Amino acid sequence: MRNWTVLALAASFGWAISTPVFAQEAKPAAPPKAEQAKDPVADEAKKKADEAKKKGEEYDKFVKDLKKFEGALTLYQKGKQIFLELPDDKLGQTLLAQATWNTGAGTDMLQAGDPINSVDAFRFEKVEDKIWLYRPNQAYRWSKDDPLALSSSRSFPEAILAQYAITQTHPEKKLSLVDVSSFFLGDVFKVNMVATMGLMGQYMLDREKTQPDKITSFPENSIVRMNMHFVSQGGGGGDLGELMAALGMKGPALEDARSAPLKITYNLWFRKDSGYVPRSADPRVGYFTNDFYSVRKFNEFDRQERYINRWNLKKKDPKATLSEPIKPILWTIDPSIPKEWWPAVKDGVLMWNKAFEKLGYKNAVQVQEPVDDKDYDHADGRYNVIRLTMTEDAGYAVALFRTDPLSGEIVNASVTIDANVLQYALFELGDYAAPSASSRQRALDVLSRDDKRTSDDFHLWATDVERAQAKIRAVATKRGHDCISCDFQRGLASQAAFGYAVGQASGTRIDREKYLYQLVREFVVHEVGHCLGLRHNFAASTQLTVDQLGNDALTSEVGLSSSVMDYNPVNTVAILRGTHNYYAPVIGAYDAWAIKYGYTDFGAKESWQESNQLRSIAAQSTQPGHAFMTDEDADSFNPYAVRFDFARDPVRFSKTNVDAAKRMRKYAMGLPSSEGPRRTRLVLTSLNRIFREGRLSTRFLGGVVSKRDLAQGSLSPVDPQEQREAAQLIASSCFDAKVFDLPTEIRNSLAQDRGDEKNATWQAPLRDMFGTQMSMLYAQSMSASTLDRIAENEFKWNGAAGAYTMAEHYDTLLGAVFSELNSSGPVNPLRRDLQQFAVSALIIQAGASVTALPTDAKMLATAWLRKLSSRLDQKRGDRMTDLHFSEMKLGIDRFLERKATGQ
Repeated sequence: MRNWTVLALAASFGWAISTPVFAQEAKPAAPPKAEQAKDPVADEAKKKADEAKKKGEEYDKFVKDLKKFEGALTLYQKGKQIFLELPDDKLGQTLLAQATWNTGAGTDMLQAGDPINSVDAFRFEKVEDKIWLYRPNQAYRWSKDDPLALSSSRSFPEAILAQYAITQTHPEKKLSLVDVSSFFLGDVFKVNMVATMGLMGQYMLDREKTQPDKITSFPENSIVRMNMHFVSQGGGGGDLGELMAALGMKGPALEDARSAPLKITYNLWFRKDSGYVPRSADPRVGYFTNDFYSVRKFNEFDRQERYINRWNLKKKDPKATLSEPIKPILWTIDPSIPKEWWPAVKDGVLMWNKAFEKLGYKNAVQVQEPVDDKDYDHADGRYNVIRLTMTEDAGYAVALFRTDPLSGEIVNASVTIDANVLQYALFELGDYAAPSASSRQRALDVLSRDDKRTSDDFHLWATDVERAQAKIRAVATKRGHDCISCDFQRGLASQAAFGYAVGQASGTRIDREKYLYQLVREFVVHEVGHCLGLRHNFAASTQLTVDQLGNDALTSEVGLSSSVMDYNPVNTVAILRGTHNYYAPVIGAYDAWAIKYGYTDFGAKESWQESNQLRSIAAQSTQPGHAFMTDEDADSFNPYAVRFDFARDPVRFSKTNVDAAKRMRKYAMGLPSSEGPRRTRLVLTSLNRIFREGRLSTRFLGGVVSKRDLAQGSLSPVDPQEQREAAQLIASSCFDAKVFDLPTEIRNSLAQDRGDEKNATWQAPLRDMFGTQMSMLYAQSMSASTLDRIAENEFKWNGAAGAYTMAEHYDTLLGAVFSELNSSGPVNPLRRDLQQFAVSALIIQAGASVTALPTDAKMLATAWLRKLSSRLDQKRGDRMTDLHFSEMKLGIDRFLERKATGQ
């Protein structure tokens, strides 16, 4: 209770006192001001923020004066250095990269546009303070939730190909600036090894003179073009260069062999989900594929997964009967293509639209003329390019398509044509040198079994250059470089020259410009077909009969062949009959069917439904024109799967070409002496052509027809009558000396152009050239492989009437070889050489071991030796013929005596 009395008295007396408002305790004095308590977490965060800001400022300062290229990748350049701005969210993502020679060295082994590698998949990972470049093991794949995922990950390691320094980081923007200069020096792509092979010598990269030429970055991809300089202290050479030079292979077209300045274009982009659905391959339809071991198929017999290579083609309007694609397959004519070629190039590309229209696509394949773009680069992956290149004399064309290695989707493509192919199409070219010293030995080799030999045909007829190239391809493949071999253009150019000359010899009026137009179109449609994913089809050329090939109305509708992906030769039937479809006017039935398999859009159907649809399409392989046989099937025991054959009855087509060759030779012999070099080319081309047709015919002897059709797959003997006709063609056209009987004036005037130093040693060795070819053709007809198949076929016929037997085979060919025994007069030198070789072959076969030859062949060889011995005791009054007969008889009798006594 407050004491108001006291307060009043104090006030009356003027006492100064405090008057509290409330009765409470007095506040204590405030203590001295103390420091705020510390927060370690907040302090650390502030410190990091300051450091991050500082690093960001350093990053910005560092890149401020660099050249920046922003697009699919953000790149910076400082002199020779190239930096990649790598966001954290790109770590672990798939980077696709592909390297291409932007310039070449004038050889078919290293030319502008050639890929150094297929598209490679990489990814960047941060390991401590470095960035590591990984390449996933694409050959073995599994899903993360697969029960075998752990064991697979332990068994199939990835590759670590490089590490790069982190120059700057921007923590706020989550960026790393990575010095990737070494990436573009090519070590990851084995550039130095590829350059060494292409330059045919020992070359090393000169890093001081190697630097960026141009960097550009677009939304779809980034481009780095590098000036690369390769040096060789010895001026190339080395074991590889010396070997190739010894084999007559052209070296690179360098000013100085010590210096090889080249450019490489690198295409790079981070892989995005394009909605593309991989499509499985079927062996009945020929597509290139990306293959890998699939752990998903562990419990299946075949664990390989094969994705076909194709473009991601989708309709703009899926419901429309005919719709343009969202993204057409657009081809660009490179400025290197002469303007007069443009119409033929366009026509060759657009021929494929016929197949796509059947699937509801309008203008699926398109062509544009050279683009006006300052950043245009023929090796830029944004463009599908058709370009021209130059070599001294290679004469080739090649399809170069790049696929996403994970899905098989084709992402870009190009076609390169060597300018020489058109020259070769009008001028008869060929290897007219005498056969090599090993030719006859190779002919003896095939008379008995040898499991190491690849094939009789290659072993016998391949030139030394072709053998070397085969070895080089094998080495390149072993070292991880894709080698898709296509020799169509060089072979077709030779065919074209033959056809053009036949037209002149026959008096057929061939319009030169139209002839070349059709030829260029044929080059382009074939190579563009590869770039759509299609493989060769060497069964396609047997669609029409010989008579039908001369019917322009029919061939304009269905083509000359069921596929432009075959090695279709020039249509000599059209030339001889005065019709005009010398080369394919349209794509064939197989082409349209194959495109149907690869590009039919099944929409959003589940995978099992799509598989059923695909199987239904593939099952149409039994329909006419859908037969498919490819590179691994060709030029072997199946005479209907051969390069540069034609017609449903190929032996008859060969007869047509033999007649055309004879007509050409007659025409050549009538040329004036002023055209001596051309006359020589025509005469020798005609004779070589006859042997080529004989080689094609040997495949029918003991031939086996094979099919890829899974429903009716078979291996059936070739029709006996076809075999007889083939044997008779060989006997009458290739073993008859009259075919090669040239007037003395012609034999003594077969000079070549002395203006070409290559001809300085030419001596027109006719006996050696054609005598050796006769022996080689005999060896191929009587090889152990051929006789094995004849014996097998005879067994399968089981004594059926009309079967082609081993005894008939020996009698037909040897009867032709020794036909002079039934007549009088001398035996000419070519025939003497052939007969001597045949006796040597018979002795080899009669004395062969039981494992080296069929028993029937051994018995027939012995019987023929006895028969010859009884008939060679003749005198013709010609010294060389008499010596020839006596020498053969002496050799036979000595062998028979040794055999009889078991010596």
